[in-house]
Amino acid sequence: MSPVAAIFVASDACIIPPGWWFRGLSCERAAHAGEFHGVAMCGIAGIFAAEADPSEIRAILIRMNEAQRHRGPDEGRIWLDPVMPVGLASRRLAIIDPDHGRQPAVNEDGSIHVVMNGEIYNHADLRSRLLAAGHRFASLCDTEVVVHLYEEYGIQSLEKLKGMFALAVLDTKRERLLLARDGVGMKPLYHCHGKFGVAFSSEPQALFAAGLLPAEPDPQAIDLYFSLGYVPAPLSSFRHIGKLQAGHYLVANKDGIRQGVHWRFRYPSRRSDAGSGQCEEGLERQLREAVRSHLKADAPVGFYLSGGWDSSLVAVLAAQETGERLRTYSLVFPEDPGHDESRYQRLMAKTLGSEHHEVEYRDSGLLSMLLPVARHLGEPCAAMPVMAHYQLAALASRDVRVVLSGEGADELYGGYPWHLPRLPYLLRRLPVQSLFGTIAAITDRIGLRRFCRVVAAADERTADAEWLRVFDEAEKKALLRPSYRYAGRDLEPVIIPDALQASCRDGIDRRLAHDVLGRLEGAILLAADRLSMAHALEIRMPFLDSDMIAFAAALPSSMKIRGRRQKYLLSRLADRYLPGEIAARRKKGLSQPHGSWVREPIASFVRRFLLDQAASGPFEKRRLERYLAQWLYPGSIKALHIARLVFFQCWWNTHFDKAASRVD
Repeated sequence: MSPVAAIFVASDACIIPPGWWFRGLSCERAAHAGEFHGVAMCGIAGIFAAEADPSEIRAILIRMNEAQRHRGPDEGRIWLDPVMPVGLASRRLAIIDPDHGRQPAVNEDGSIHVVMNGEIYNHADLRSRLLAAGHRFASLCDTEVVVHLYEEYGIQSLEKLKGMFALAVLDTKRERLLLARDGVGMKPLYHCHGKFGVAFSSEPQALFAAGLLPAEPDPQAIDLYFSLGYVPAPLSSFRHIGKLQAGHYLVANKDGIRQGVHWRFRYPSRRSDAGSGQCEEGLERQLREAVRSHLKADAPVGFYLSGGWDSSLVAVLAAQETGERLRTYSLVFPEDPGHDESRYQRLMAKTLGSEHHEVEYRDSGLLSMLLPVARHLGEPCAAMPVMAHYQLAALASRDVRVVLSGEGADELYGGYPWHLPRLPYLLRRLPVQSLFGTIAAITDRIGLRRFCRVVAAADERTADAEWLRVFDEAEKKALLRPSYRYAGRDLEPVIIPDALQASCRDGIDRRLAHDVLGRLEGAILLAADRLSMAHALEIRMPFLDSDMIAFAAALPSSMKIRGRRQKYLLSRLADRYLPGEIAARRKKGLSQPHGSWVREPIASFVRRFLLDQAASGPFEKRRLERYLAQWLYPGSIKALHIARLVFFQCWWNTHFDKAASRVD
């Protein structure tokens, strides 16, 4: 087959290096291709079994790539198969060996092509095993390791990967497409299917840019957003578009589409019986190894400093590993002393001797960030401080391409207040559910209503979900038009599975599992990816390394919460390595002031913005007006509800009412 039979196009019109493999070229020709190596964070996209000719597929892929340019400003490439109606696209942010590591990576005979967003931390070990098995490599790129691992093990190869990834494998011999995400969901992957075939992308905007389907809101997803503050996978906020769940894979071929699981969060049946000292040593060893693997880059690496234990421990161990002066980044709140952590951030930076950078979060900059944040998130998400993360990523991206952060420690080691045993759970042991259900239905007091709903819940897993509920059914019924209400059990998508429940030994296990499968994947990791990649910045999370997760899962709850002391084992490390003033602190974490939304002049904007758009959106205008009159005043305890309404309206305007997508 002639080389020109394969179409391989760089969407930025860059020239393809001579000797690059094409499907149908001989192995001898392929073997003389130059050595390529590197790791590249990026945006990926593709289309499979398309009812379109090659020129149409090429145009679709170029549009998808352009929609994700911010994820990989260094290079954009597309590839079309010469026989099958399929194509792959990638945008590249070069982190290791910027001159190489182009995608897709291919095998010797050009029958397998892989595009990947993320990084495989054990790729060197896997490469050695594959070389010993007779595989030949043309690069040192971790994406090519996925190619040969798939050749050797097929779909089971996913079980051997340690890292953060969303990937697509095109197997032309079997005429199938494989999509997969890492175990906890650090990298996103959206997909849809129809007469156009199967399409996928890192962000939903790319699917709309392809022109394959219109943007339509999903009523169940909207209802879930108001229940949870985010939309959990496998749903997305858009009708006919799904999010591949963490730890899952999807296979598309001539027989249709099926999904499976390659990784599950479970607690082992046998827990560690080691003492505190041994567990502490094990934690330090695992965390140090995770930090070491996450530091590998040929681009500058920085560190987020929140002033708490998690990010500080990551930075301390990194400083010990590198022996170099670190670059650290923090957000300060001069207008909100209650949220400001600058005292502890500066103390930690001084202890590290780092080159420290700060950015101020002020009310005056809030409105200018609203639409960019909503646009980059792609979905409504108000279950984490998205504005703060966006601003912090913008600061770090001026100097570095990679940052390490402390995400995941709270979910694995019990860092949130709700993880502690609470009175509602004790009351559930008594025959009082009916009484508390009645009180929940009639009281207007927010805290009391939540308390009563937890006590009255049908089972422990539902009680966990009720504890984290945002808007309840009565509020949603009043606020949303009937066509945007979900008739089923609205919290069902975040109830942990039976098998996971069975592996839990106590309520602490269960509540941590609820956070790992719920808010961590659905909100924290989604927003962290989007808001960092909006600035072409890669965020790495050593606490979510697969070996770190396995270590934490094997610990008994007493090593996580002891009495009222949360993150017990981490606190012991903090006592050893952090300044006493920081080690003695209680959990706070990065947050943003919600009071901004109910202070002037932003309060006036909120009222005008929401009510002016209500006629064409999902809100009941009269009820919305009544709620705003009740909630919109300085010091309101409903300030966070206001923020959630505003974020949702911005998302709505961005996709469905573009004439209204201005913030004045």
